[in-house]
Amino acid sequence: MSDKPMKILRYAWVVLFLWFGLSQMFFPNNWTAFLPTWSGYMPIPAAMLVKLNGWFEIFAAIFLFLGIFTRPIAIILTAHLLIIAASAGGAIGVRDFILAMIGVALASVPADNWTMDFKAKKTKTDPTPDGASIQT
Repeated sequence: MSDKPMKILRYAWVVLFLWFGLSQMFFPNNWTAFLPTWSGYMPIPAAMLVKLNGWFEIFAAIFLFLGIFTRPIAIILTAHLLIIAASAGGAIGVRDFILAMIGVALASVPADNWTMDFKAKKTKTDPTPDGASIQT
């Protein structure tokens, strides 16, 4: 079976989280209305919470792009989207729930050959580039 669909989903998620993360970093006031009401009780200003979330999403997207800790990042982002879906509800909640299912798919498959995870695993099992064993 081809791993191209999973690569497409992974890079689509990269674009999604980069766009949202950068938007939250540069325009945090546009996003503060989406914060749940309980966040108003926190000692951190709403714009700072949005920026912190933006940083989180940007770093997660970079890790996904490079294929570093692909499965754990997919699980964390899935949980992140499920929390957003539950708090948003309605059409936005349904959309975010469906987007979270992409994370379930990404976390369910082995690392593809375009990830650093795959290269690290290959290096552990075959430390020499040509597959020849090292003689001492």
